[in-house]
Amino acid sequence: MFKHRTKTRRMGSIAAMCAAAAATTMLATAPASAASEWWSDPNSCTKVATGTEKTVNGRQVQIRYGTCGGSQYGWGRILNYGSSDYIRFEVSLGGRVWDYADIWSASSRNYTKGYLTSSSSAVAFRACYVTTLLGTCNSTNSTAWW
Repeated sequence: MFKHRTKTRRMGSIAAMCAAAAATTMLATAPASAASEWWSDPNSCTKVATGTEKTVNGRQVQIRYGTCGGSQYGWGRILNYGSSDYIRFEVSLGGRVWDYADIWSASSRNYTKGYLTSSSSAVAFRACYVTTLLGTCNSTNSTAWW
């Protein structure tokens, strides 16, 4: 009886590995034209411009946008920052305050990940200067929605 359980477990493990391999193969063959929602390093983008900005306590907080891998993305950036400052980037999809957020310690990276832009007016971005990882954007510390 013990041998039967071991064999069943092995068969289950083999089936799980085969399913994972099949899923990986399907993902690898997805169309290359589909852009990812997030771009990990907007520093690699081209045709970069500032969409909107605001000075907050001497820090320049910006929404930047540019072409990354053939698609347009937007992200947050902070200039004139201190060693304990953070840059937070919020994405709104359909009017909620925010659906997605990305935050970075400005001393290690003064810009956030990029999010795929959209022609829909429901998609909007804002960036803000905060002093903790749990800090949130509000009308006094952030750019306008862009």
